[in-house]
Amino acid sequence: MSRPRKRVQPVPDPERAAAAAAFLAGQEITRTQCGRCGSEVAGVNGRYACGVCGWINHWSEGHKALPTAADDESAMEMPESL
Repeated sequence: MSRPRKRVQPVPDPERAAAAAAFLAGQEITRTQCGRCGSEVAGVNGRYACGVCGWINHWSEGHKALPTAADDESAMEMPESL
């Protein structure tokens, strides 16, 4: 029998690692009760989804504004002629 291979994780470049750390520093894990079934749910920055009954709170109820498409540096630009 062969041994399972160990998965090698890619090492991010320092610039990308710094950007990821800055992004994560602005995130907060929050908890509340599900608005439908009462289960305790955890979310990020006040945005929740219940794994028991499927309830989700509206995106506008979060604690911080969501990023815009202009904030996404990895987004591809749309060609003008579509």
